[in-house]
Amino acid sequence: MKRYQDKISADWPGWFILLFLTNLLVKTLPLFRGIMIHPDAPVYLWSAQSLERGNIAEAITAYPMLFYPFLVMCVHKLGLDWLAAGRTISVAASCLALFPFFSLAKRFSPGWPAIIITMVFVLLPEYNSIAFAAIRDPLYLCMALFAIYTALRFAEGGGLKWLPVALLTTLCLPLLRVEGIALSLVISVWGSISFVRRFTNFFWGWAVAVMAGVFCLLLFLFSLSPTGRNLIRLDEALSILQDLRTTPQAVTFYLTKLDELAHTNVPFGFGNNFWQVIERNWQWIYGIGMLRMFENNLSLPLLVLGFFGVKSVIRDPGNGILLSSVFLANILVILANYYYSGAMEGRIMLFPAILWLFFAGAGLPAVGGYLVAKGVIGPAKIKQAVILPLSILLTLPFAYKTAFMDYNIHIPVLRDACLWVRNQVLHKEKNWKVIVNMRTIAWFLDRRDAEQISPATNRVVLTSLGSHKKTEEKSTMIVLLLSRRNKEDMMFMESLDGLRAVESRIFTDPEDKKNVVVALWQI
Repeated sequence: MKRYQDKISADWPGWFILLFLTNLLVKTLPLFRGIMIHPDAPVYLWSAQSLERGNIAEAITAYPMLFYPFLVMCVHKLGLDWLAAGRTISVAASCLALFPFFSLAKRFSPGWPAIIITMVFVLLPEYNSIAFAAIRDPLYLCMALFAIYTALRFAEGGGLKWLPVALLTTLCLPLLRVEGIALSLVISVWGSISFVRRFTNFFWGWAVAVMAGVFCLLLFLFSLSPTGRNLIRLDEALSILQDLRTTPQAVTFYLTKLDELAHTNVPFGFGNNFWQVIERNWQWIYGIGMLRMFENNLSLPLLVLGFFGVKSVIRDPGNGILLSSVFLANILVILANYYYSGAMEGRIMLFPAILWLFFAGAGLPAVGGYLVAKGVIGPAKIKQAVILPLSILLTLPFAYKTAFMDYNIHIPVLRDACLWVRNQVLHKEKNWKVIVNMRTIAWFLDRRDAEQISPATNRVVLTSLGSHKKTEEKSTMIVLLLSRRNKEDMMFMESLDGLRAVESRIFTDPEDKKNVVVALWQI
C-alpha cells in the first residue's frame, strides 16, 4: 500500500516551495511600485563608488565599514547601476534567509508549528519594508541566521566542514552591524567548545591554546591599521566599553531637564511627582521603549506566545542554550547602545524579533496541548482545530500590512525636483554650495559634498540667504523637502517670499497631498 506524506508536516516539499515563492513575491513587489532609494542607502553607494576608484580614504569617509560597499562594487561590475547592485544584494539575501530560518524552525518547533512561524517570518512588515533596500540590514539578517544554523549543525555532530563555514559567516557579522560583535563572540565560543569536546582529555588543552593563539593573532593583525580596526569595529567596541563607566550624555541632559521640571512644574511640597519618578527610573523607561519597539516588530499574540515556548527551547540540549545566549547578547548590546545614543530605530530590534519567532513556534504545541487538556478540542482533531485558527490569527494581520504598506520613502516629487535642479541650474556652474535637509536629495543631485541640515533647522537657510549677496567663492543652492501638513514648514515657506534677491521654485505633485519641495538658489 502506497503511503502518502502528511501535507501538514513541515517535511512536505510543497510547503517550502510555497514559502519560497511567497517570500520572493513580497520581497520584490515594492520594486514594481516605484519605491525610491532608502534614506540610508547613499552612504553605502558613495563608499562603493570610491572603492571602485581606488580611493580608500574617501570610501572610509563616506562609510567606514567597507564590507557591504565592497560587495556592492563587485555586483556593480556585473553591469548593474549602483542602486540596482545594492538592491540585488538585499533581495538575494532576503530570499536566502528563508533556508536557515525554516531549518531552525523545524528544529525548535517540529511539525506544523514550523510552517506557521515561517510564514510569519515571510510576512513580517518591518522586514519587508527594508528587504529590497540598498542597505546592510538584509545581508546582516541573512548571515546571522546562517551563522546560527551552521554552528548548530556542527554542535550536533556534523562534520568538521561546518566549523569553518560557521566561523567565516560569524566573523562577517561585525563587519555589518555593531551588534554583530556580541553574536560573533557567542557563536565563536560555542563553536570552539563544540570543537574541543571532540578531542580526548590529552589534546583538548592544546586545541584551546591553538584557537586562542589564532584569535589573538587575527586581532593583532586587524588592529595594526585604521582600516582593519574599522572593519572589525574595534575602536567602536572599545568606545562603548569606556562609555559604560559614565552616565550617557543624552541621559544627563534629560535628567537635568527633568529635575528642573520636578521643581518648577508641580505644586510646592508634592514629592515623588511624575517628573521625579521618571528621573529615578530612567533605565526602566529605556527598557519599556525597547519592549515597545520589540512588540511593534511582532505583535502582542506572538510576544505572549513566545513566553510559552521559552521553557521548551531551553530544554533542547545545547541548541536552546545557544539560541537563548544569542538572543540575550543581542538585546544587551542594543540596550547599551540605546542608552548612549539616546535614540534607536525600530528596525534595530528586527533581528531579536526574528529570533523570538523560534520561541513563539515552540509555544504553539503548548497552546494546542492546553486546549486538549481542557477538553476544548479532541486529540484526533488537534491539527484541524488549531492550525487553521492560529494560522489566520498570526499571519493575516501581517499579510494585510505587507500588502498595503505605505512606504514613507516613496516621494516622487522629490526625485523629479532634484532632477530639474541638477539639469537646469547646477550644470550651469560647478562651483555651488549645496544645502539639503535629506541625504536622498544629495543622492539625486549627485552632490555627496552637500551640507545636510536638520529638517527643522530653517534658521540656517535664512542665515545663508539673508545677506542678499553672492558669496565670493560659491553660489548657494538649497533644496528642501517640506510637508504641507506641517504648519511650521508652511510658515517658513511663506517667509521666503521676503527674500526678493533669491530665485526659487516650488515643486508640488497633484497626487501627493503631503510633500512639497522648495528649491532656492542665490545667483
